[in-house]
Amino acid sequence: MKRTIMNIKMKMINKVMMYSCFIAVTFLSSAQEIDVERMARDLKIAEDILGTLSEQDSRLFYQDNIESNYVPDYGVVFTIPMKPFVFKSTGSGRVAYSTSGSGVTIIDSRVRRDDRERRDREDGASVTVDVVPDDEEEVKVDESKIMEEMEAQTREQIETFLADYADLIGQLKPSDRIVVQTKNRNEVYIFNSRGSNKSSAGMSAQVLKSDISSFKQGKLSRDEFMGKIEFSEGGEEVAKDVELFATIFSRLYEPDLSSTYYLSSRRIAYNRLKNMGVTFSLKFYSSTSDGGRHTIRTTGENGLTQEQRNEKVNAMYPEFERSFKENLLDYGRTIKSLDPNEMLIFKVRLTECRGCEMPDEIKVSVKMKTLQDYDKGALSKNKALEQITITRS
Repeated sequence: MKRTIMNIKMKMINKVMMYSCFIAVTFLSSAQEIDVERMARDLKIAEDILGTLSEQDSRLFYQDNIESNYVPDYGVVFTIPMKPFVFKSTGSGRVAYSTSGSGVTIIDSRVRRDDRERRDREDGASVTVDVVPDDEEEVKVDESKIMEEMEAQTREQIETFLADYADLIGQLKPSDRIVVQTKNRNEVYIFNSRGSNKSSAGMSAQVLKSDISSFKQGKLSRDEFMGKIEFSEGGEEVAKDVELFATIFSRLYEPDLSSTYYLSSRRIAYNRLKNMGVTFSLKFYSSTSDGGRHTIRTTGENGLTQEQRNEKVNAMYPEFERSFKENLLDYGRTIKSLDPNEMLIFKVRLTECRGCEMPDEIKVSVKMKTLQDYDKGALSKNKALEQITITRS
């Protein structure tokens, strides 16, 4: 009888131990965090690859200003700023064209009407030009055709990056996305008697990490993988409640309302991305200077030396971070148009403070579900604040 009781106790102890081990392993797995330094290195290399692809081809975007952003539970977003494309009639049936920052090429396009001449620029781009034989008449440029070619080249560069190089970004989960989007409108300016211009709303492309892995493992052909890339033309439409939130948030950080840093403009740049949410870009300031003396605009303190200014600005950071999270919680819940799994993401460049402990930049993100649960009273303020993620760099 005693042996039976002992066996039962031992079995119970073993079960408890096994269950405890399971909980510990589960906790450790869930608590595992991204290696920030490694991710930053991988993204920097990926940025350089995107820039090199542009440099070798048509130079349609600024390869030195490509931005990347890792978003937990979503993936990685690359943003490439596009260049304007400029054409100018020079007379005698000639047309000059260039992308900003590159040289100007002159094409002799004196050919018969409706005859099309296709030429390659020194840096790889091509153009189709419609002209008339009479030197007195203006040179006609097919803007739509030029735009189509520019967009096709940009699309090809993005496809090459996603297929051949995006797998170099480690630590991503199979369900994470890799997104490449253009930042500015791709524009063609025509300088002649018409003075016209044509613009494209840009594009974005995204693909799952799992699809990249399948392609690399030979489970998908290159054509099949290309079919997995989801392209969309232009940015996603932003609802009015998001625009209203941006207006409210910018007003909170004007010098008369903020107690720490302030925004220089009431216009906050933001971008809507499918399945992710909305990304806001902000640049904060803290002071003005005159003759080597500094004034902190939000507190009114003036006549400060550089050292005094830096000391006070650095001391403001903890309060800035705390109030930023609270403002996001209080006013972000006014947004109703986003899905629970979408996010609000803020890319924040902070005021300059050389030699200070405060970060240069922070990234703040929160899921809409957190804001919605807080709004309904299903989540306390402290719990909701804990679910706002801040990455400092």
